[in-house]
Amino acid sequence: MIFNNFATERAILFLKIQSLLFITLLAVTSLVSAQEWQQQRVDASSNPDAWIKKTSELIEQYDNQRQFEELAMAYALQVEAYRYSGHESKAHAAIDEGLRFAELANSKIAKTLLRINQTWYFLQRGQLRQANTSITYAIENAKASGNKDLQIEADILHAQVMQNTGDIAHALQTLEKLNRNAYTAHPRLQVEFHALIGSIYLDVGANDIGLEHIQDALDISREHLGQWDVSVLEYNLATGYQAAGNDEKARQHFETALEISKEIKDDLGVAYALFQMASIDIENESYQQGLERLNQAMPQFKSAGAHPMEAQSRLAMVSAYLGTNELEKALAQLEAASSVINTLADNQLYQTLNERWSEYYQSKENYKAALERYKTSVNYMQKVQEQTQDKQVQEIMVRLEIKEQETTNELLKKENQLQQLELQEQQTSYYLLVWIIISGLLVVIIVSAFLYQQWRARKNFAELALKDDLTNAPNRRAIVRICKKGLEQAREQQRQLALAVVDFDYFKAINDQFGHDVGDRVLQRFAEVAKLSLRDQDNFGRLGGEEWLLVFFDVSKEDAKNIFERITKEMNSKPISGLPEDYRITFSMGFTNAHPEDSFDSLYKRADDVLFEAKDKGRERLIITD
Repeated sequence: MIFNNFATERAILFLKIQSLLFITLLAVTSLVSAQEWQQQRVDASSNPDAWIKKTSELIEQYDNQRQFEELAMAYALQVEAYRYSGHESKAHAAIDEGLRFAELANSKIAKTLLRINQTWYFLQRGQLRQANTSITYAIENAKASGNKDLQIEADILHAQVMQNTGDIAHALQTLEKLNRNAYTAHPRLQVEFHALIGSIYLDVGANDIGLEHIQDALDISREHLGQWDVSVLEYNLATGYQAAGNDEKARQHFETALEISKEIKDDLGVAYALFQMASIDIENESYQQGLERLNQAMPQFKSAGAHPMEAQSRLAMVSAYLGTNELEKALAQLEAASSVINTLADNQLYQTLNERWSEYYQSKENYKAALERYKTSVNYMQKVQEQTQDKQVQEIMVRLEIKEQETTNELLKKENQLQQLELQEQQTSYYLLVWIIISGLLVVIIVSAFLYQQWRARKNFAELALKDDLTNAPNRRAIVRICKKGLEQAREQQRQLALAVVDFDYFKAINDQFGHDVGDRVLQRFAEVAKLSLRDQDNFGRLGGEEWLLVFFDVSKEDAKNIFERITKEMNSKPISGLPEDYRITFSMGFTNAHPEDSFDSLYKRADDVLFEAKDKGRERLIITD
């Protein structure tokens, strides 16, 4: 599994090294130790300015000594430090230099790290084709390096590129494959996995699951990573709450992200937070405050070459100026936004741009031009749907439907006035009215189709997030969630909850002797038997591998023994394809009752401890503890 459930499904503990000691060690040890460079990336996240200085000194030292591999790694770390401080142009220059020395040294690790950062640079600028090329090189070098964690990091970033290009289905497929087949104990990768899959779930409208993943990422980041990573996750969580319509929580997390970015002097991070806070201001008609924030953010976006964010900022300014009826300023920002967006292949930005033009022309009472722009906006919205069929469009479509109705009403009103003035305008008004009615019907049909697709997508993604692919039983996330809710229910209703952990005996021998397909059939049989053997109020799920979790309400120790014996009997009641007919399948079980003060982790640990005791005492047995 890509995310490992330690105390609270989080990550392993990284060792913190005092800065003074680290500088001393750095002078006499290699920079490319596997543990060292991963920890250095974390340290750079919390103190990027110090690391820019450190790596500059190391670059000079290694350059003089012609130590090309160490030089390439120093550049790789410097690039990340530049990114953490918002210096995108300097990061780009350091990437080019680092790749030159990485080629000379043939350092696969340095090449991978540099290509990963190059991909982030291109994504920041909206250069999706270049990002896709760069991540392809990163994946190739990661595989050649033999470093599994780097391979996972490159694959996760590849999924990020897919999401940015609208290929959400393949992005999610990549993440699911990693979740099934890969394992890492590195918190950074666990964070990236949770953050990205959370973002995808938010995109398709599964807000609860999306927010849960991003919260997981934030919790891991707070414990194990640097301040830059925490600020990014605070920002991502805030955008999730904003998408879910919870502006109050969104603003709280944006303010936290803003404070952290200021603390580590990440000017670009400050700009991102200011932009989102401004969007909330403008939505709530606090136009002047929104404009002040946008004017603070804009120079950073322009300096970093973050063209998509510059475009979004200018479009937000248009909304604010239209709100204050400053039409000349709105026009200036529309023209500037058009110039930026014309350099980007982003249908979503084109859709928003034409929507703002339509609103501008309505303010100028040029309803014919407003309608043409609105029509173009709808066309781009359709392109977005064609490009990203799994992407959330419900909110946009509902908003466009409402705006279409308002526009139609206004156009009819103004057109009727014009009909009274000139006979010639009557014919024009007639054709315009027919077009409006037809376009209105088309938009209603499109909205209905899109909403149906989104309903199906949400249903599929929700089921996918909570079911085990092999056995169709509840997966780790689902059964842990059930147990946690059960603990709350038991405390509230004064009921007794119990937990059992099941692990097959000699399961590896089954896989080795008879093949993994046979082992899979054993797991599938267990899921079938457990479903038939447990009561409706009981639950079970697969934790991973051959380990299962059973959750009971109001059962006695005698009941536990009966359940153990019943499942054992049913597991061996008929042959399993691929196993000899007389082959006996056994398992061990640890069982414990919950205490009022128990958390899931303490309850699970107690059951897991007696499970291992059962293993030590000869297997095929149940051990019960209070």
